[in-house]
Amino acid sequence: MDFSIIIIICVVAFLLMLCFFLAVANFAGEKFMDSYKQMNSINAGVELSPLEYLAFLNAKYFDGEIVVKTISNIAGDAYSKKTLFLSGATQGSHSLASFAIISHEMGHALQDKKGKKLKKLNFLRRLGKILGVFLMPLFIAGIVLMVIGGQLFYPGVGLLVGCALILILALFIKLRMIAIEKEASRFALDFLKEVLPAEQVELCRKFLNDARLSYWADFFRTLLAWTFMTRKNKLFD
Repeated sequence: MDFSIIIIICVVAFLLMLCFFLAVANFAGEKFMDSYKQMNSINAGVELSPLEYLAFLNAKYFDGEIVVKTISNIAGDAYSKKTLFLSGATQGSHSLASFAIISHEMGHALQDKKGKKLKKLNFLRRLGKILGVFLMPLFIAGIVLMVIGGQLFYPGVGLLVGCALILILALFIKLRMIAIEKEASRFALDFLKEVLPAEQVELCRKFLNDARLSYWADFFRTLLAWTFMTRKNKLFD
């Protein structure tokens, strides 16, 4: 095969992959919200209310140690240090969305109980936020030193290498978050199988996959920031 044809094939493949990654980066959030609205309109096939379901999981797996706090942010449901932060909308809706969200956050609680994955991730994120403050100053200083040249050229290169290492750390943390979210969703499906019919568990699986896609979108936005074709995001949030 002609070498020029191989080059063309590689360029086309790269552009197709780039378009796919950009699409995920820019539209995964909308896909998740559409999925959320659909799931929020489907009534869960179980007589338990969301809070009764949560209490069931809490008693069975956590000896009742998980505390629930109500928040106002609909998209802010989260778990941290034996505390489940749930919006009033999640608590009050008997929808599949509510059951899936509660299950997922209780999946994080199970991770916290079984090991130190969440603690290690939180440490890396705190470290990343500290280092992230220096990203732009290091970048600007590196460019200036390289432009000045002479003996300052290589220190400038060193500063840019430092910027690259900070970005690599950010990408590593985001990949760890994706892995942790995947495991939490697996635990969530195991919880849901105890109370929901199989067809609704499958709907929850697709919903949780859409939610995890938003984390991939965050990863791709960081990876492709140089294209200036993605939405802005924070490196270590």
